Amino acid sequence: MEYVDIMLKISIIPENLEFDIDYRENILSAGLNQNLNLPHGCKSGNCGACKCKVQSGDIDLDEYNKNVLKDEEIEQGYTLLCKAHAKTDVVLYIPHFLHGFPIKMLPARVEKIKKINTTAIITLKIPAIQQFGFYAGQYIDIMHKGKNRSYSLAGNPNKNDELELHVRYYNKGIFSEFVWNELKEQQILRFKGPLGNFRLQETENPIILICTGTGFAPIKSIIESIISNSINKELHLYWGNRTKEDFYLLELLPQWQKQLNLRITLCVSKENMDGYKSGYVTHELDKDFSDLKKYEVYACGNIKMIEDVYELAVNKLNLAKKNFFSDAFIPSSE
Repeated sequence: MEYVDIMLKISIIPENLEFDIDYRENILSAGLNQNLNLPHGCKSGNCGACKCKVQSGDIDLDEYNKNVLKDEEIEQGYTLLCKAHAKTDVVLYIPHFLHGFPIKMLPARVEKIKKINTTAIITLKIPAIQQFGFYAGQYIDIMHKGKNRSYSLAGNPNKNDELELHVRYYNKGIFSEFVWNELKEQQILRFKGPLGNFRLQETENPIILICTGTGFAPIKSIIESIISNSINKELHLYWGNRTKEDFYLLELLPQWQKQLNLRITLCVSKENMDGYKSGYVTHELDKDFSDLKKYEVYACGNIKMIEDVYELAVNKLNLAKKNFFSDAFIPSSE
């Protein structure tokens, strides 16, 4: 049977939303292309953020990380939207589907570029006639040379006329090379967003925030949102990097601690430095906690770290699976 020329329908319950798709598109891409912000994170089958249940219909799955979708889950009807191709009309069960802010394609002027060691902090100004809102933890896609580059929003959502991005330099990384060698203040960039479903939950639970590298960006946004909204929670931030030089904006940390019940642990994995823990964030989390039943964990950064934190928190420290939230960062050289 040929599927490529058949338009199929995806239905989402209990929201009663529908959109069209053909077999060549994965379900996530089709939804995002129609400005439906379906649950997702890495878009590469590695984080599990887009996992949901197929109520009816048949799908094919592209290759994915077996750690985030087990065989028994597939037998129970679960799939990954970023790897799923509809073979028939499909009904998906996605409770608490985040409508959120409308996805827009907008221009933005580069207001400021500040480079700190290997990280560039870019401030973008949105035109005054445009309205743009986002939740702390979400990201945007920057349009560059015909491709999208995803970057988390690092600023306070209550100040949404300006957007802040953290761009780590990667050798031969197309966008990071552009930022380091070509991008100038006052230039215009185009972006699409807000995207993603990584966001602070509205609960009373204490929070553990774990990040590596520029995974600090959405964590910064979450913390600043907590401060702006006068949320009183127990917070613990773990931030890991290879070396001390990979950290940036450290001056913010004591300012946050004056306003919040916030503990901070900084880790370096490739050197021994005074004031920093030696090793990985997972080692420190394991040392500091014996039971995470009452906690929520938010993890941002490289996929291996996120997998390790999930394994530790859920399988050893009793964290409820529903209280683990992640956003995986995947560098691109294309």
